[in-house]
Amino acid sequence: MATDQPDKITKKRSKFHPLFWLVITFEFFERGSYYGMMSVLSVYMTEHLHFAKTDVGLIKSTIQPLLYFLPIISGALADRFGYRRTLMIAFSLLGTGYFLTSQATGYAAVFLSLVVMAVGAGTFKPVISGSIARCTDETNATLGFGIFYWTINLGAFLFPLFLVPFLKNNIGWRWVIIAAAIGTGSMLLPTFLFFREPPKPPETEEEKKKPKSTLLQTLANAFEIIYSPVVLLNSLMRRSGIGAVVIGSALVGILAWGAYDYAQPGWDKHTLSARRIKLGNTQLNVKVQRDLSRVKPYSLQWKTKPGEILLTLYDPNRFPKYADKLLSELRTLHGPGAIRIGQLKDVLKISELHRLYQLHGLQSLTAKQLEKVQADAVGMMTLVVVVDRSQSAPFELKRQSKHQFVLTLNHQDVARTHKLALRAALDGQPELTTLNQSKLNELVGKGRNKSFFMLFVGLLLLGAFVVIRIAPRFKATETLGSKLGLMLLVMGPLLALLWLLPNLSYFARILCTAIAITLLSLYEINTEDVSKFRDHARFLLMIFLYAGFWVLYFQMFDSVLWYVKAYVDASSLNNFVNGIGAWFGADLKWRFDIEHVTVINAATIITLQLYISHLVKNTKALPTMIVGICMGTVGMAILALSTGIWVFMLGIVIFSVGEMTAHPKFIAYVGQTAPKSRVAMYMGYLFLYGVIGASIGGVLGAKLYVEFVDQRNEPRTLWLIFTCIGVATVVGLLLYNRFFGKKTLVESEDSTASDPSDPSDPSDPSDPSDNK
Repeated sequence: MATDQPDKITKKRSKFHPLFWLVITFEFFERGSYYGMMSVLSVYMTEHLHFAKTDVGLIKSTIQPLLYFLPIISGALADRFGYRRTLMIAFSLLGTGYFLTSQATGYAAVFLSLVVMAVGAGTFKPVISGSIARCTDETNATLGFGIFYWTINLGAFLFPLFLVPFLKNNIGWRWVIIAAAIGTGSMLLPTFLFFREPPKPPETEEEKKKPKSTLLQTLANAFEIIYSPVVLLNSLMRRSGIGAVVIGSALVGILAWGAYDYAQPGWDKHTLSARRIKLGNTQLNVKVQRDLSRVKPYSLQWKTKPGEILLTLYDPNRFPKYADKLLSELRTLHGPGAIRIGQLKDVLKISELHRLYQLHGLQSLTAKQLEKVQADAVGMMTLVVVVDRSQSAPFELKRQSKHQFVLTLNHQDVARTHKLALRAALDGQPELTTLNQSKLNELVGKGRNKSFFMLFVGLLLLGAFVVIRIAPRFKATETLGSKLGLMLLVMGPLLALLWLLPNLSYFARILCTAIAITLLSLYEINTEDVSKFRDHARFLLMIFLYAGFWVLYFQMFDSVLWYVKAYVDASSLNNFVNGIGAWFGADLKWRFDIEHVTVINAATIITLQLYISHLVKNTKALPTMIVGICMGTVGMAILALSTGIWVFMLGIVIFSVGEMTAHPKFIAYVGQTAPKSRVAMYMGYLFLYGVIGASIGGVLGAKLYVEFVDQRNEPRTLWLIFTCIGVATVVGLLLYNRFFGKKTLVESEDSTASDPSDPSDPSDPSDPSDNK
């Protein structure tokens, strides 16, 4: 190292290629547009489009993994067909996807539009990082990628802080998404006019002799690591009769479980409360009239009719914070002791108001006591939703008893395809008028998601084993017709099942078909080198364990936003900020809102990343990575302490510090422990943490939020569950290091010479600087 130092001192930093600054501009607008939309998207879909939270979770668990997964394929295609052409396609897809999302109101249309956007974003990512790598050299690469990293966080900071609140509060929520369409679509013009292919590094003689990969070979390279567990299991089946029996039995069990689960009708129930109650000679009437512009979330007044009080809820989600004040006003109007908290809760039986019990020390209320309170309430009604595929009519609404209706649907999508007719049927029953479309979608969604997942997993595994078994015969076949026949032998029955199974949405069929087609890559994989696939499987296990932390991260765009909207009281922060403005003579009227969650994360990274990187640059990768995940877990646990804004901000800041500590060291750990012959390949697969984390995080976060917050009003339990996931991630990584760390490369003493923990290190082809 001493001999290298004079060279580092005397070398003069090169000037940046003009293309570098154009690419930085592209990155700023693309990331600003993406995080601007993502900062409000979940709440926009639930509150304005009235989608169920579980349905929103399904959308997020599709588009985010797609965004992380596509770069490995789109990067290879960009190298083959050119960066400029790929970039034009990316911006076209981005602008079109954002614009269609802003105009769509139906679930399927929004889903498809966001998929178009995600394909564009996944196509865009490798072109930008690749362009910067080609436009820099060893003298300016660190600074260049550092600017690139700051640009990402600057976009994620400025757009949600200024543009998003201005648009949604003054023009409309969908204009946030329209602005994203303009921000990305407008980049087509400078791409067409000014972008030129960045200079390519000179090819070695070996690379020149190497034939270009076919599309099938490119796919095979992309999926070799992913299918490594199947290759190892197949090898075990060949070597051991007991192994074959165990694995075969497990596969049959998965298929049987999936088929049984798919055949079950989905159902759920929703309890609707009385909307009125007698208080002596006075009757309290309640109505919900959403008006989020009002400072106070309710009004209380005497009606013209004697002996009647009208309570209007303008924002039911904020109402629990005002419970004590409302009780005081009611007692002022009608005399002390005239109304009890239990009576008020019977009247206002919307899900958020379970918190009234917690506010008044009645957490010990048992389920049977609660059931009795519900049964005794005037007009209490339970709606049971059943999905029965054998029914001929699209839906049927029947009164089962005095306090129960049963709604039977013959298909999971009836709630959308027959939305108006179903709404009219519900409104025809006075007791059911309070059931809004969002809650109905939530109930039906539980039946819809009951689930095809395990059946599909079983079919995919079965197809993979069959392909691996017949792959040698495929390679030995010389005629194209024979090869196509062998492909159809596996793909034909599998794709036929996907399209002939009843009651699957078209999107589910298309998505599952796209995943099933990846089996074609197994025809090109050489499965003889078992040791290689052991390395792959260990690497995949480590990625999966680390993805547990990213399950927590992706809550920042779903469950955290819903929680902020419903529970976090930001009045003290608003008063503090507006007080500072008043001290300088400015009337700010500033309000903390959901888009500022992203701002807190980005601002923390912009402020502290250089300091944190310097602090940990000489520390070992895995211990530092675990410390960072521990900090992120503590940040998530802090959210369980209080709904106050300052506690919430503290939790997000600590989580962000943990993120910026763990992620660069994760890159370092992979680089240090990967087999020398496959370092570049493994570094290219780091995106898998995002695929797994987003896939699990979106669905799991939505389901847990509905279960513990919407239904039980226990947000503390939600954050404690995610805390446990963080703890499990730490324990899993410690065990991984204990059992597999010895089999990988030992960290070298001079590994910090080119510090991989620096997020601006150009050696990372997976773009680690974009740690969002």
